[in-house]
Amino acid sequence: MQQLEATIASLTKLGEQLVAKRVSAHAALDQAIQARRDGLLSADLEDHRELGKQQAGVVAATSNLAGIDDALAVLAHQKAEAERQLAAERERIKRAAAADKLSKQVADIEAALPAYLEQSRALAKTLSEIGHWHFESGQMAGFLQNTMGQIEVAANFTLPELKAMPGAIREGRQTIPDAPLPVEVTEPEAEMQIASQGVLGKSAPQVEPDPVLRAANFTVIDRSAEARTIPIDVPRS
Repeated sequence: MQQLEATIASLTKLGEQLVAKRVSAHAALDQAIQARRDGLLSADLEDHRELGKQQAGVVAATSNLAGIDDALAVLAHQKAEAERQLAAERERIKRAAAADKLSKQVADIEAALPAYLEQSRALAKTLSEIGHWHFESGQMAGFLQNTMGQIEVAANFTLPELKAMPGAIREGRQTIPDAPLPVEVTEPEAEMQIASQGVLGKSAPQVEPDPVLRAANFTVIDRSAEARTIPIDVPRS
């Protein structure tokens, strides 16, 4: 990859030099055309030697400019090809790294799964032994057994699929897995989390009374000590 980068840098520098040379060649062609025009517009049209010299100057300047343009076209093709090869090499390196990372992750999953299932079976067995008299333990045992069954079934499909993915990533048949996006906590959510822990340090907002009720100036009368009798009509058979 370093060699390709050096080649692209060299081609870029050569292109800049050729562009500068083309500017000079174009200016020389303009001068040659102007000299031929001046010669043709002069009164002495019989000076074939001078007119031929001016025509030869135009031809030479045109050929020189065409040669530079041809070199620039070839150079652009070479640079584009080198950049394509560099992009392909970078993609190959990126895919190889992603495939190696996924292979390690799959190997870790495959190695951890039997130990997890074994420990889960041992825990479920112990919980089941006391589950006949302790309801919550029996529920935990049932949950573990159900979860283990689902994981074992899913693993039979998931692991073969995961094992095939590194090769597909290397060969370009599988997209490179994206990195997990960071989860950002917004300021209101952060304040709610702090408030739920009782460390926000902010007093509750005060609720202002309705201005209409406040202007009416109602008086609260305490009638809790008054004895009140409420008659109830009960039908008698």
